[in-house]
Amino acid sequence: MSSKKRRLSPSASSSSSTPAPALPTQVSLGLPSASSLSTVQPIANASPGRASATPAPPLKEERTVAKPGTIVPGSGDGPGCGDECFLWADLPMNKQGYRYAPCAPSPNPSPNPLIPFYRTLPGPPPSPAVHISWLDRSSFLRVSNDALTVSADRGFRSGRANVSVREGSWYYEVTILRGNAAAGGGSGSGGDSGNAHVRVGWARRETNLDAPVGMDGYGYGIRDVNGEKVHLSRPKPYGGRPFGTGDVIGCLITLPPRPKPQGGSADDPATIKRKRVPLRYKGQLYFEMDEYTIAKEMEALVDRDGKLANAAKAAKVEEEAKKVSTKQTKKSKKTEPAAARFRPLTALSGSKVEFSINGESMGTAFKDLYDFVPLPPVHTVSTGSKKDREHRVEAAHDDGTLGYFPMVSCFGKGKVKANFGPNLSYLPAGARPMIERWEEWRKEEEELDERDEAATAEVLRKQLSIDEARQKANNAAVKAKDRNGSVMSREESSNRKKAGIKAKKRKGNTVDLDGQSAAATPTPGPEEMLGVKIELESRAPSEVRTDLVESRMPSEIRSEPDGLAEGEMDVEVDVKDVNNGNAEEEDAEEGVKW
Repeated sequence: MSSKKRRLSPSASSSSSTPAPALPTQVSLGLPSASSLSTVQPIANASPGRASATPAPPLKEERTVAKPGTIVPGSGDGPGCGDECFLWADLPMNKQGYRYAPCAPSPNPSPNPLIPFYRTLPGPPPSPAVHISWLDRSSFLRVSNDALTVSADRGFRSGRANVSVREGSWYYEVTILRGNAAAGGGSGSGGDSGNAHVRVGWARRETNLDAPVGMDGYGYGIRDVNGEKVHLSRPKPYGGRPFGTGDVIGCLITLPPRPKPQGGSADDPATIKRKRVPLRYKGQLYFEMDEYTIAKEMEALVDRDGKLANAAKAAKVEEEAKKVSTKQTKKSKKTEPAAARFRPLTALSGSKVEFSINGESMGTAFKDLYDFVPLPPVHTVSTGSKKDREHRVEAAHDDGTLGYFPMVSCFGKGKVKANFGPNLSYLPAGARPMIERWEEWRKEEEELDERDEAATAEVLRKQLSIDEARQKANNAAVKAKDRNGSVMSREESSNRKKAGIKAKKRKGNTVDLDGQSAAATPTPGPEEMLGVKIELESRAPSEVRTDLVESRMPSEIRSEPDGLAEGEMDVEVDVKDVNNGNAEEEDAEEGVKW
């Protein structure tokens, strides 16, 4: 993935933000990087491969529900039109390629107290189990205390529900509290606060929250103007009936059965993999996760002006211009880069979206919806290269939360109230209210938590056993050293042997006259050379010659024979003695290594 700047908004109405850190987690085993964020406190500092049995500080966080945000003073939209909605602060909003979910310590203890387990928490009261997510919404969308009523001041702002659907028929309703320009003439621009409009529908995780539902290929919606259906930012006639303030819009989605994955390939995007990093922000623990990025294949669907195609053509022309060879330039040997490969978009056969107005069905609006599983990686052949390994790491996988989410959008003081059940006005036959999805959602999360915690616990136990064995060996070596004062630990001995071998390879070995290995003679320093020079200058030439001859002779030859005057030496006699009476000069040179 490309490098992304992580930001946490301290205020929902402010564009300023604070970087969030990556802290040790049971999945990454302490690998994420650190941060200097003052408001985010590290949960544990455990280095990889060095687990410790030292207990962590006691956790003060024992919440059963998430901590609510703080109302921004003066941000209310005023009473008189449903529940009053506000901007909220002290919440980490989903943006800049990251998303967040409140969490708390897991009931299952971790083998390593420094790397505890965590699980997600439900939303704060008085929010019902299923509601407009506090975190998965635009930071400029105003929300009521129960997270069911939302409003926007100017441009389109959207919010998704806190749970998604993956199979089956599901239904929810939206009551229009202010819409279809009910508060104004309807001719205002985006900045006119009297031009109220709304859109409702279903969308995936990748869709933009600062845009209306249906603006891209990830969402399917209906708008109040003429009751048109919207997908890929293209309104089309549907039903021919506009709706406005007081109307109840029913949203029904039908998805085909989806078998549970049974140990699929690790490279298959449908294989559920989760990477969640716990961090503390404003007194609450949160999971930080990578948000799913927009695929270029989906961008191409909305490319009305052909910008992507024109950019590809321009790049190809520029590449051809670089290949032109002249007498002064050498012809490039580089092969032509492969054209951009567009992966096929799969559809969910039998899936459909229907809308109703005050219980009257408008018929099927969309069918064969795009599959919500991430597209497979472009490079499918593994070459073992560094680039291929990095690509495999970047490949996106289903994390268990993918699917289609209920989504509402408001514009210019538009206001709606969502109803996810159980008391619905026009529940279709065979459909289930969204409130029933909550128990299934929590059960699926619990199964994934149990699976991940069991796998991580096994890894932690192995690491702890390795560390314990290493510690015992070191303790035994220390005790033995205390007894005799010479025994070193196995690890220390191994390190010294390795250092000795490296030194021999670096310096080389020499052999003396006895055939024994000896280290190379070190080069004398400048002070030693200066001392030798002064000593030689202070002595007579004959003495210097005699000393040099003696220093170059073997020890057997240096001894003075009886009967010779001091300072004299019969080299011929000593050579004969050393070479067993052989007086020839050539044989002497072969017998003695000078």
